Amino acid sequence: MSATITILIATVIFVVAVRLKVQIGIALAMSGIILGFLARMPASAIFVTAFRWLIAEETIELMLIIYLLSLMGLLLGELGWLSRTVRALQRLISNKKVSAVIPSGIIGLLPMPGGAMLSAPLVEEGARSLEISRERLTFLNYWFRHIWEYTWPLYPGIVLSTALLGLPPARLISAMWPLTLVSIAAGFLIGFRKVPRAEKNHKLDLTFGKALKEFAITTWFVWAVVIFVLLLHFEILPVISIAVLINLLILRQNDRTRLSHLKKAFSLNVIGLIGGVMIFKGILESSGLMESLTAELTGVPEILILFLVPFSIGLVTGVNSAFVGLGFPVLVPLIMNPGFDAGNFVFAYASGFVGVLASPVHLCLLLTKQYYKAQWGGIYRLLAPALLFIFVASIVLLLIH
Repeated sequence: MSATITILIATVIFVVAVRLKVQIGIALAMSGIILGFLARMPASAIFVTAFRWLIAEETIELMLIIYLLSLMGLLLGELGWLSRTVRALQRLISNKKVSAVIPSGIIGLLPMPGGAMLSAPLVEEGARSLEISRERLTFLNYWFRHIWEYTWPLYPGIVLSTALLGLPPARLISAMWPLTLVSIAAGFLIGFRKVPRAEKNHKLDLTFGKALKEFAITTWFVWAVVIFVLLLHFEILPVISIAVLINLLILRQNDRTRLSHLKKAFSLNVIGLIGGVMIFKGILESSGLMESLTAELTGVPEILILFLVPFSIGLVTGVNSAFVGLGFPVLVPLIMNPGFDAGNFVFAYASGFVGVLASPVHLCLLLTKQYYKAQWGGIYRLLAPALLFIFVASIVLLLIH
């Protein structure tokens, strides 16, 4: 059986399982195991791979990070900092729609797993007066979390592209920066379509300077991550752990109440979701299907290869470093032919990232959906046209470069 058909069958099984209300983490793990059998992996290898990825250091660390981010959101609510942050933003930015999504854009500067969980409560609080659906909230938080992926040099996709193509990040970013502008425009056009025009924020009893100070104080943990993780290159887990501990101490509650917060932040569904993602990812990598998929596409017209290779890998994995790491080695002759073909690069990168954003196994999408308790249909009705904006823009850039 071809790799294309195998992956398609596993994807259909996942979609059907979710439609039948199977918990997403279980559906992912089940799809991964079936994928392994279809790829003719020995049963022992499938289950050993699944178990190894379930208890892997990377998986445990990711679970801890997501748990701490959930706890951070809970503590921000207890401290009253969610409302204070939004109130300060509304004084600094008069448009309610803009101020509602700013937190997601700020958190998006941090290339951290599950970062959408940190911005979700802030976006929810900021959009409260707009009275929009959970599906729209999911789209807004998810979309604006990823607007910088084409231009922020710390994202793994750009880092890997730099290494594979032997070009400086500035050269790649100079070709792709219009996609960030298109992404922002698409986010507002699609995300706030049919949402009643928001009145400007009422005049608040805050001076501009005081609002700026308030915003800096209530979002101190974001700037701590920026400084220690991005600039000083500390590991993210200890930084987040210390930030959570500090907020627990600031809360000045008794130990029993603090313990209740620790329990409340724990979600078996979220832990299962992460485990399912890692099992699916691990079996997919071990099966050799991605390499076979790439080989099956040889002989296809150049433009289709530039689209299908990164898009299919991005869609199946939900990880941008995967479509670059697995797909771009095949595409290097088309991107460097013999010099750098900016149009081909932008089109290939955008195709891959459209696949990543559309992927039902993308961790940020799964976590945001889980947080807002949204429905898949409503999310994709907003996501599909926004992704079309990016794809069309990449075609335009392909033609003009």
